Amino acid sequence: MNDRFSRRRFLQIAGLTAGAAVLAGCPAPVAPPQAGTGAAAGGEAAAPAAEGLKLEAWSRMTGLAEESTRGIIDNYNAQNTMGNTVEFVYIAQTEGSQADEKLLTAVAGGNPPPLYYADRFTVPQFAHQGFFTEITDQAEAAGVKEEDYYPFAWAETVYKGGIYALSFDTDTRALWYNKDIMAEAGLDPEKPPTTLDELRAATEALTIRDNNGRITRYGFNPLMDQAWLYTWGFDFQGEFQDPETLRITFAHPNNVKAAEFVKAFVDEIGIEDVDAMIAACTGTACNDANDYFWTGQVAMTCSGNWKVAQAHRYKPDTNYGVVPMPGPDGPAPYASWAGGWSWAIPMGAQHVEAAFDALSYMCGPEGQLKYNKDTFHIPTNIKASEDPFFREDPLHAVFMDLLPVSHTRPPIPLGSKLWDMQFKAHRDEIPHGLKTPEQALRDIDDAINAELEEIGFFS
Repeated sequence: MNDRFSRRRFLQIAGLTAGAAVLAGCPAPVAPPQAGTGAAAGGEAAAPAAEGLKLEAWSRMTGLAEESTRGIIDNYNAQNTMGNTVEFVYIAQTEGSQADEKLLTAVAGGNPPPLYYADRFTVPQFAHQGFFTEITDQAEAAGVKEEDYYPFAWAETVYKGGIYALSFDTDTRALWYNKDIMAEAGLDPEKPPTTLDELRAATEALTIRDNNGRITRYGFNPLMDQAWLYTWGFDFQGEFQDPETLRITFAHPNNVKAAEFVKAFVDEIGIEDVDAMIAACTGTACNDANDYFWTGQVAMTCSGNWKVAQAHRYKPDTNYGVVPMPGPDGPAPYASWAGGWSWAIPMGAQHVEAAFDALSYMCGPEGQLKYNKDTFHIPTNIKASEDPFFREDPLHAVFMDLLPVSHTRPPIPLGSKLWDMQFKAHRDEIPHGLKTPEQALRDIDDAINAELEEIGFFS
């Protein structure tokens, strides 16, 4: 098996080696084309795309995001001049990871989809591993320009000077709270927590337990939704990558303080109860209308601007508020970070030009505006993001105000593995006392930096 393009090798890079043994019998991959050339397997030029192609677009989206994307695809199908038809295909996310096994199998087997929805910060890794096709030539021919996008969103789609995806949306993070529940609990709904001590006190006041001591309503869960290590580290003004050396710095002293705070917070609530909520929400069980925040089973949550659209649809008669995350000494708008998604063309996909035509429409101004208005995400196209719509809802305006002070995850060629390691440290190693916060974070740095050194990232 060609090791560079095998699923086994990719899963090792992505930090999923525990499941790699079952992949020993995967089919030998077809050698993919050279990046950016659109060449077919074996290096020969691909045949011109015929009219009437059916192009699959693979995505993990559900709910409002899926509905909106299907609408964008319908619009493209109705107006594209190539006579092609794009079809939305749902693929399940690998639990606790940013790697999708179905895509890895398809690329390794030489039969990937023409279009793939990728968490944008993982694009450099997928490009480095040879899983995405370089689209620099196509983007330049289409007039796609760096200055049209927010710098962080552009940087996450580029690897070694080449473009490997086009950005689709972005987001920021803040504290959502249910004003009705706060009033019911005797708290002032117009005075949400502004410090971490106030957040802990409000969590206790808003939490309800049954006669057996089990939580039936959570005040706040410090391990759920968007309360990741990144959120807490930025909350304590830590950093996760040295801007000069580019080395990963999860063990930054302020990140260690943040992780120690989270461990103490979890202990106050009870690890069994925190785990129970996480277990109940495995996979998509708590997505969209089933989100514990909409069902009233949690009173406060760290989440993003996409919840504005969900509030309109699922709970239009409930009163909600949004404020920057509480910090050690007061409101911490800098605790926010910007994520977002992109569309890419997997390596080995046929009909690259036809796929790019669809991709550029979906990620262009028309596609971005529809998607971001439907879902209350934020366009990465700067001009599109200035549309007055994105500030009309006062809840969403809070997230727009956070964009200038938000951070991003390190755009490195090991982004997926880094995510998986922080996931494990945040959800398992630290809260269960398997490692001290400092050891868990230092282990992330040691593993990722050693591998970055090995592939020459720092040179």
